Order: sequence, then C-alpha cells, then structure tokens
Amino acid sequence: MATIPLHLPPANFTAAHALLGRLYLEHRAFLRRLLLTQAIPFRDVEDIVQEVFLTAWRRLECLLTPEQARPWLVVIGLNRASNYRKLARHEREVFTGLAEDGPAQEHASSSPEELMQAMYGWFRLKRFLWKVGPRIRAVVMPYLEGRSVREIAEALGIKTKTAYSRLSLARRHLQTLALA
Repeated sequence: MATIPLHLPPANFTAAHALLGRLYLEHRAFLRRLLLTQAIPFRDVEDIVQEVFLTAWRRLECLLTPEQARPWLVVIGLNRASNYRKLARHEREVFTGLAEDGPAQEHASSSPEELMQAMYGWFRLKRFLWKVGPRIRAVVMPYLEGRSVREIAEALGIKTKTAYSRLSLARRHLQTLALA
C-alpha cells in the first residue's frame, strides 16, 4: 500500500474545500459504479464523475447537511448521465472501409489475424445490410458514410422522425444478431 504524501493546505483553503475533498473521497467510487449502470461508456465515466464534482463545487451552498450529500450527488450524477446520453445520440460516427474491394489496410504492419478480423467484420456488416431490407438500408448506408439524419431524410424525401425510427430498427436488428 502506497503512502500519500502530506502537503500543507494553501493559505486560502476553506471549509468548503475540505467538505468537497471529503465528499470526493467518500463518494467517488459510488458515483463511478452508478454511472456505469447508466449506460455511460467506461472510457467516459471518470470525466462525468469530474463534471459531477465540478457541479457540486459550484452549488455547494445548496447542500444543507453533509448527510444529504449522497442523494444530492446521485441526482447530479443522473442528470449528467442523461445529458451525456442526449449529446451522444447526436454524435456522428464515420466508418471507413465499406468499398466493394474490402477494408482498406491502414498500414503494412498489420498482422494476418487483424486482417482476418477486419475482413470478417466487413463481411458481417455487408450481410447485415442486405438482411435489413431496402428501406432501412437506404437510411443506414448514408449514416455509416457520415451524413446526418436530417440530410438523409431530405435526400430520401421522408420525415426526420422516420429516418430516426429506421435507424432505431437497424440498431435493434443488429443487437438481436449480436445476441444470436
């Protein structure tokens, strides 16, 4: 077990600093577990935890007693998780390697196993796209190429909500294939 070096607090260290430090030490692990259950990717959990404590620091005067800290931090954490999911829904993912000749090789030092995995993934994606049908495929292909849902809907002459629902159907179909 490593020892933590003791540093004297700065001159402008207040009781609020001490309270926030205590809250952080006591509730950080709990908030990490909570955010993982809220469909936040592991790579982003620590960032969201930091945002929770930044919000707590800004609103520290709203905390009446330290005993109410955990429910208060839970509410802040759930709101941050909700905001994260809303923003993540509108991010555009761009996939490359959808050409007919197979996935593009990034560099010549790829191992044969990596190349086989890429080829297999490309084959499964192609098979999935043919299984979903022409209406859903007409929305999924431009989406995979990086076009926004609004652009796709305008190009196809359909409502934006229809394009979103077709993408949702494609995601559900892809999830059922992944579970099989």
